[in-house]
Amino acid sequence: MASNLPPPHQQQPTQHINQPPQTYQPEKNNRARNSNTNMNNFGQPSTPPVNLYYRPDSPVPPSSRTSLDSNDQLFSGFSADNTASPYYGSINKVATSDPKSDPQISRDTQEFMNIGDDPQKKDKNLKGFLKNKKKACCFLCCGISIIIAAIMIPVAVFVIAPAIAQGAVTGSKLHFSSANLTNLTEDNFVMKVNGKVTDTGPMAATIDVPDGVEVSWNGNVLGRLPLDTISAAPFVGADIDSSQTFTILNKTAFGEFNKFMLTSKEFTWHLEGSANVRAAGLSLKGIKLIKDVTMNGMANFPDVSIKSFDAPSDDPAGGITIQLLSIMVNPSPIGVELGDLEFDVLYNNQKIGEVTASNVILGTGANALNLNGRLIPQNTSEGLAAVSELFSKYIAGENANTTVLAKTVKPSKNNNNNSTTPISWLQSAFVGTTLSVVLHGAQNLTVINSVDIKTMDLAFNKDNAYSPTAQSDALSVAFKIPFGFQLKMEKIAQDITIYGGSYALATLSTSYTDANGDSSIGKIDSKIPPTPFSVIKGAEPNFQDFSEHLTMDSSVVMTMKGSANSIASTSIGEVEIKGIKFIVDTQLQGLQGLQVKPATINSLSVTGGTKDYMIINLSVTLFNPSNVKISMGDVILDLYFQGQKVGQVLMNNFILDRGSNTINLVAHFGPNGDKAIAAGRILLDAFMKGDSNTVGIQGSPQSTEIGSLQKALAGLKLSTSMPGLKSDQPILVRSRFTINFGSVFTKQGTASVDAYNPLDTTIKFLKMKATITYKGQVIGTLDQDLTSSPIAIPPKQVMTTRDLNLTLQISLTAIQSLFAGISGDLATDITSTIVLAIGDYVTEIDYAQNQVPTGLGHGSNQK
Repeated sequence: MASNLPPPHQQQPTQHINQPPQTYQPEKNNRARNSNTNMNNFGQPSTPPVNLYYRPDSPVPPSSRTSLDSNDQLFSGFSADNTASPYYGSINKVATSDPKSDPQISRDTQEFMNIGDDPQKKDKNLKGFLKNKKKACCFLCCGISIIIAAIMIPVAVFVIAPAIAQGAVTGSKLHFSSANLTNLTEDNFVMKVNGKVTDTGPMAATIDVPDGVEVSWNGNVLGRLPLDTISAAPFVGADIDSSQTFTILNKTAFGEFNKFMLTSKEFTWHLEGSANVRAAGLSLKGIKLIKDVTMNGMANFPDVSIKSFDAPSDDPAGGITIQLLSIMVNPSPIGVELGDLEFDVLYNNQKIGEVTASNVILGTGANALNLNGRLIPQNTSEGLAAVSELFSKYIAGENANTTVLAKTVKPSKNNNNNSTTPISWLQSAFVGTTLSVVLHGAQNLTVINSVDIKTMDLAFNKDNAYSPTAQSDALSVAFKIPFGFQLKMEKIAQDITIYGGSYALATLSTSYTDANGDSSIGKIDSKIPPTPFSVIKGAEPNFQDFSEHLTMDSSVVMTMKGSANSIASTSIGEVEIKGIKFIVDTQLQGLQGLQVKPATINSLSVTGGTKDYMIINLSVTLFNPSNVKISMGDVILDLYFQGQKVGQVLMNNFILDRGSNTINLVAHFGPNGDKAIAAGRILLDAFMKGDSNTVGIQGSPQSTEIGSLQKALAGLKLSTSMPGLKSDQPILVRSRFTINFGSVFTKQGTASVDAYNPLDTTIKFLKMKATITYKGQVIGTLDQDLTSSPIAIPPKQVMTTRDLNLTLQISLTAIQSLFAGISGDLATDITSTIVLAIGDYVTEIDYAQNQVPTGLGHGSNQK
C-alpha cells in the first residue's frame, strides 16, 4: 500500500492528541502539578509520559494504572517544588482515537494494523506483534532503570549525601564536661577538653575540622581552637578527649569573657568551623559546623571558706603573720592554671591583711588554697574595731564573713616559664574580683584554763542580803591563746554565772579592770572591782546553803561559767577581744567554823550596865583560815556557861578578815532563869576573884538580820577561855573594926573596909553580908542593907566605907585577934556576899579574900 505521507523533511511535528477516556486520567495530576508552568526542566513543553499499554478501544488495565501511579510517585520525589527533575525527560505519548482514519499515520502502520479477515495472516501478525511487544518492554525497563540510576546516583552523591551529612552535623549536640586551661601566655594556652557528641545519626562517621573552630562570646571573637578528629558511632556519638592550643585573637574581649565567667553562673560559647565528614564510603567537605556550648561559670565562687587559721608570730614587716587553709569550690567545669595570686583581706570594709597563694591550679569542685601573709597594723579606730571583731568571733567559735579582693595574678616560675609578669588578659579578668569568704570560728577552743581567786571580799548588809558586794584584789587567770604572736593583756572584764553544784547560784559581772600578763607566760593578774554578787531569783535557799558551807567547811567548790572581754596590746594595735567563753571550777577556802585556832579573849572590861545586863567590853582574837573576807553587819552571838545562856556577844559591823582578827566585842551579861542565873553567878564570882573559865559563843538564827547568813551563823560554835579579873590590888585593901568595953556584953561593934573598884564603871554596894575569920575562927559577922544609901566606888579607886554594924563572936581567938589588931599585925579572912549595882545592873556575888590587913579604927567620916 502506497504511503500518502510526505517526505520526512516535509513532515510536520506530531501533534498531541486528546487525553484518553475518562476511565483513567493520570496526566491530569501531572498537569495539575505543572499548572504554574507548561515547561519541563529542559525548557520544552511539558508532555505527559506515555502509557505503553494504552489502547483506544479498551479501558486502561488496573495494573497499568498502578504502574503509572507508582512511576508518578517515584519521580515526583526528586523535586521539592513538584517540578520535573533536571535529569528526567518525559517521553511524549502518541495516541489516536482511530489509527486507520488518521492521515498522519504511515501506511506501513496502517497495513500492520489492518489485519483483515484472513485467519492465518491474522494469527501470524498477532504472534509477531506479541513478540515485538515483549522485547520492547524489556528494552524499555532496562532503559528506565539506567535512566533512574543515572539520575539517582548524582542526586545521592551531590544532593542527598551532603544534605544528610549537614543535617547530621547540625542536629548533633556538643557538650563539654570539662575544660582545663594550662600553660597560659599572652597569646595562647593549652586547652584540654573532655566532652561528648551525641545525636549524630544512624551511620558511623568521622568528622574532621582541619582549621579548628572560631570561638566567640557575646558577639566577640575570642580565639581559635583546633579540634581533634571525631569518630562517631551509630546512635551513640563520640567522646571528646582533646588537648589543643587555643589561640587568642582578641585579648580585650577574652579578658572581658574571663571576668564574666568568674562572676556568672553560666556562659555560652559560639563555635563555628568547616568540617570534612567521611561516612558510608563518601568523603564530604565543606560541612558547616555551628554549635553553641553552654557551661557553668564560676559564679564568683559562692562557697569559699577558711578551714584553718593560724597567726604563729609577729611579722618582720610589721603586723602579725597569718597562715590560712582555704577551700574554694569551683562550680564550673573549667579549670585554670592560675599561678601565683595576691589578695587583700577585708572585714567590715576595712583592709586588715594581705595574703598570697603560690602555684594555684584551679580545678572543678573543691580546691585547697594555702594562703600566707600578714595582718597589717591598724591606725584607725575602724580598722582596730574590725580586727577586734574578727578575733572575737574566731575565739568565740562564731563564723565571720570576710571579703577577699583579688589583686594580682601572674604565672608561677617553673621549668617552662621564668617570667613573673602578669598576663594582661588574665590580670584584667582577675583584678578586682571580690570573693565572700567564711572564716569558721574555732571549735572547742579553751582560752581560759583556770581562775584562781586568791582573795575574795563579800560585804553583806540587811538591804542586800542576796546581793552582797564582791571584790577581789588578787585574781589570777591562766590562759592560752591559739596563736603565737605576742599579746599583752591590759584590761579584762568578765560576765560570770556561778554554780554551786548543778544549780545556778549567782551572777557576777565586772567592768574593765587593769590587768597584767602576756601570752608568753599564759597568766593574767587582775582584780574584781566592787561588783554585786547577785543571787539568781529562786536560788535564795541554795545561797543560804552555800554560805553555810563556806562558814563551816574547809573549802567550797564553785563553777564559774561565762565569758570574758579583754583589751590587749599587739603588733597591729590595741585590740579588744570579746566573748572569750570559759567554764572553770574554782574554790574558796572555808572558815571551818573559826575553830582552826581557838578564839582568844585578850582583854575584858566591865564598863557599865543596864537594868537587864552588865556591859563587858572584850578584845577577842579570831583566826579566819579562809581566803574570804566577810562583812556581816551587826552580829549577835549567845554567851554560854555550863550549858546555860548567860548573855550575848555583840559584834557591831562585824568584819571578819583573812587570818587573825582582833575584834572589839561587847558582851551583855544578863542570865535569865534560875539555872542560868546560878551559872552566871558562878562565872561572875570566878571572874571577880580573877579565875578563868571556859565559855561558849554560839550563833542562832537570830544572830543576824541578813537572811542569807542566818543559816551560816546558826551553826557557828566557839569556845574560849574567859579570863578572871586582873587588878594590881585586891578589892579589899584593908579592913578595920572597933569595939568598946560594953562590946563584951553586947557583942556589937563596927567594921569598915577600904574597898578598891577594879572595874571601869562605878559599883555600888547595895547589900553586904560578910564573915570575918582569924586563924579559922569567926571573930565577927555583918549583914547590912545599904540600899537606901549605897556605897558607891568610882572605877579604879579605893574608898573607905562608913562603919557597918559588926556582930562579934567572943572567944579566945577573938581576944587574940584584938591584941593583934592593936599591934597592927592582924590579917583576917573575909568571906562576903555582896549585892552590887554595876551601872544599873544589879547582881549578887560571893567574894572571899584572905589575909586582909585588919586594924582598929573607924570608917569614913566617923570618929
